Amino acid sequence: MTQQLRVGLDSWIIQDGNYDDFVQGQHYAFALEFWAPNPLVVGHPDMGEPHHAMTWLRDSTYAVMGRVGFVSEGWWVLDVGIPMYSDQIAAPGPVGTTLCGEIYLGVDHFSYFERLARESDAPALIFDWRIEAIELDTTPRVETKPRYVERDQSRQSWRSVQQTDAWSDDDGLASYVLTCNRLSDEPRLCP
Repeated sequence: MTQQLRVGLDSWIIQDGNYDDFVQGQHYAFALEFWAPNPLVVGHPDMGEPHHAMTWLRDSTYAVMGRVGFVSEGWWVLDVGIPMYSDQIAAPGPVGTTLCGEIYLGVDHFSYFERLARESDAPALIFDWRIEAIELDTTPRVETKPRYVERDQSRQSWRSVQQTDAWSDDDGLASYVLTCNRLSDEPRLCP
C-alpha cells in the first residue's frame, strides 16, 4: 500500500540529532505529528461515511475529517485514514469523537519515538516512507516588529532540492516539505 503525503520538516529537528539529513529516493521510518492553527471542530456522528478524509491544501497543510483514536495525558491520536499524534493541543473530545478542520502535518520531532511510544498503552504510529521529492522554503523573511522576522506569505516560494542540508540551508533555519510515499501497511512503535 502506498499513500503519498506532503510532510513538513524544520531544520532544527535534524540539528537536534533526531534524524540525519533526508535524501530524495531514500527510505526512512517516522511517525506523523500534527498541529492545528485553529481549533478542530467536533462533527456529528451521523455525518455519514467515510469518517476519514484528508485533502491537501498547500505546503504540508491539509483539510481533514477523522476521529480521535487515542487519548492519554498530554497527547492524543487523530485517525484520518492514517494515525498521527499531537502533544501541542488538547484532544477536543474522547475516543471516537469525529473532528474536522485544518492541520499542519510534520515529521515527528522526537516526542513520539523517544517518549510517547514507551507508554504501556501507546498505539503504534511509525511507518516506513520513501522520500520522492524535497522542497526548500525560499519565501523571503520580513521584519514584522523590531528584531522579529517572519516569512512573507504573500511572496511564498519553494525550490526543489535533492537532499536537506539542515546546517546550511537558509542559514540553518530551513523549512522543508517532503513528498513521501508510505511503504508499510502496519505501523510499529520503534523506528
